[in-house]
Amino acid sequence: MKIYDVAFLGMGASCLATLKFNYQNSSLSIIGIDKNYNSSRNNFFAFWLTDWMKDFDEIIKNKWHRWEFNYNDLCVAHNSEEMPYCVIRFQEWKKYCIRDFTNLVVKEKNVIKLHKLNDYFEIELEDGEKIFSKKVYDSRTPKQQPNKLKQHFLGHIIKSDEIIHKDIVNLMDFRVSQKDGLHFMYVLPLARDELLIESTVFSRTVMEKRWYENKINEYIKNILKLNSYQLIEEERGILPMYSIDHLNTENYINIGSRGGATKISSGYAFSFFLKKIKSKHLILGKTYHSYWNNWMDRIFVNYLERNNGTDTIFKNMVRALDGDEFASFMMGTASLNTKLKIIYSMPKFGFIKSFFSSLSN
Repeated sequence: MKIYDVAFLGMGASCLATLKFNYQNSSLSIIGIDKNYNSSRNNFFAFWLTDWMKDFDEIIKNKWHRWEFNYNDLCVAHNSEEMPYCVIRFQEWKKYCIRDFTNLVVKEKNVIKLHKLNDYFEIELEDGEKIFSKKVYDSRTPKQQPNKLKQHFLGHIIKSDEIIHKDIVNLMDFRVSQKDGLHFMYVLPLARDELLIESTVFSRTVMEKRWYENKINEYIKNILKLNSYQLIEEERGILPMYSIDHLNTENYINIGSRGGATKISSGYAFSFFLKKIKSKHLILGKTYHSYWNNWMDRIFVNYLERNNGTDTIFKNMVRALDGDEFASFMMGTASLNTKLKIIYSMPKFGFIKSFFSSLSN
């Protein structure tokens, strides 16, 4: 019976990062288990360029120094020379992480059960095969909590000669219907004739795929005013806007979103996990976000839940901050002064109610 030294359950961005930064040049036996390991999925991982992300410049697909927020009555633009908005695509990240490995075995199967035996774990696969490993990193998608707020989206990459190219990210465009929850479009100009358009919603209920498709088509027609375009790719996701707490042990570690890497107020996780793994702090009892950042996020999300997803909180915040301040807040590095600006920008009565509610959570 072969017992591996390390097993990765799921081979997404966080497991690939752990593999590279913890086990590169290692002689240990390593196995990855992921049904979709060789699929064509090519998600976008977005972040603002901080010190700990600058090592990945070779695989950053795009950088933008300007982003904006659009409302029916207002457009707020931010600029940052120091912290541009960036994206890395999954397939490039995968190549970057595994290119030097010769001792990685991959099983393209689903995990059905996981048992802790004496000195190792038994991992049962969908076809009955059993894998044994001394250490397990688990990044499988956590079970959704139906009554909790979620960020869910469908994105289309389109190509059209009619696109008027602007090197500006439309980070949140609220010029869409708000009747089904807080809804905005997220638009990345990937090339002169290519856009990523994501229909994004903050709500407890996830929509049917056709709902997002209709909203994207309406946006392309009414806001972008494109008559002819070609659908190239699509991506879909559901991100928790609530804390996820999984018990870790010395040899069983939850990572990525399953381990609490997602910043619940924004859905960003990629850069936070990389900061932790590069600093060698992926250990028991260490969280991805500071106590104060978690607390502010809980107040933020509580306010959204209490006020049926109003966009007022976003409008006030982005108007109160400049580009560097906004980027630092989104990346968890905001100064006390920036945090106070955010607090002062909040609707006072609603913020106070959410503040006291957060104390009991």
